[in-house]
Amino acid sequence: MNQNKRIRVLYLLQDLSPFGAQRIALYTVRSLRKDVFSVTVCHFGGDDTLAPDFAAAGAEIVPLRARFLADAAAWYRLASLLFSGKYAIAHTCQPRLSVPLRLLSLLVPGLRIVHAVNNPFSSEPWYVRWPDLFTLPLCSALAFSSNALMSRELRERGQLYARPVAIPDGVEPAAGDGGLRAELGIAPEEKVVCCAAQLTRQKGQDILIRAAADLKKRGRDVRLLLAGDGRDMGRLKYLSVSLDVADRVLFLGTRTDVGRVLAASDVYASGSRWESFDLALGEAMLAGLPCAATEIYGHEDLLRDGETGIAVPPWSPGAMASAIEWLLSRPEEAARLGAAARALIRREYCTAAMAEKYRKLYMETAVAGL
Repeated sequence: MNQNKRIRVLYLLQDLSPFGAQRIALYTVRSLRKDVFSVTVCHFGGDDTLAPDFAAAGAEIVPLRARFLADAAAWYRLASLLFSGKYAIAHTCQPRLSVPLRLLSLLVPGLRIVHAVNNPFSSEPWYVRWPDLFTLPLCSALAFSSNALMSRELRERGQLYARPVAIPDGVEPAAGDGGLRAELGIAPEEKVVCCAAQLTRQKGQDILIRAAADLKKRGRDVRLLLAGDGRDMGRLKYLSVSLDVADRVLFLGTRTDVGRVLAASDVYASGSRWESFDLALGEAMLAGLPCAATEIYGHEDLLRDGETGIAVPPWSPGAMASAIEWLLSRPEEAARLGAAARALIRREYCTAAMAEKYRKLYMETAVAGL
């Protein structure tokens, strides 16, 4: 295809940190044919860990150098780029960024918005949720990152005023060796539970810390590895101290070597209160780790209780502790669940399949906009 005829796609991200939404964007950009698509990745600033990866995937990186989200200068730079760039599609995944971009698209001829829905609409604060829902008709398509979430939103809202498409997230292997145990001073015989996620209320690390305290009372001593950073770091550290498990809970901070964390662990646990598609859980399953996770819509596609993991009632540290104890006490059953989980991810959630669905959606959206 002629270079001038390529479909121009702009990704708008808050930053280039190595978290789920950014990695899904990277996997998609990496798989798009560059003779068909020209990709620009815009980000407001902050963490740019994945910038070299996006560049290696063939994307142009445009930092907007924002001091804060409502920085008028940053939005002016974005508007100038849109007016001069002749983009066919703008891909968004965060309502705080998508809503103003949808309004801006009214002034940009030919620009179509594809918004990836990565959380239930009800999980957003009201001052984000209502502008998000009100401006949905300005989107050309809504790409839901799990079948369960799309079904839920269609059932609860009836009409979304934009074309809904289920494009489940793809999962790539998180490579790593088992040397992290020795680095952290964890003895070979110790049992280790891990979770990789931002430290926020959504991700439920408080439930895991309370479960660790419950296990300690039962005489089952485990190490809990929490990989990630976030605004709840201080609160979670205080909780671990107050429950007398500060020496058993290790806060690892943001990690680019999640594979090593998984390789050092015996069980993966997710206490998330809501998700659309839990990418970190998918990575743990692909690594063959036995998993215990809350029974929520965002885990429904992946977690089949007693088949690919143990489903735990939300908000219940005691139930989470029991699930972890069950997995640690029955290594053969745990291995069976881990093997079934790995097979499911390999079969249904590869990144190539996800990227192909996005390619088709971009093509259809671009053609509809001509």
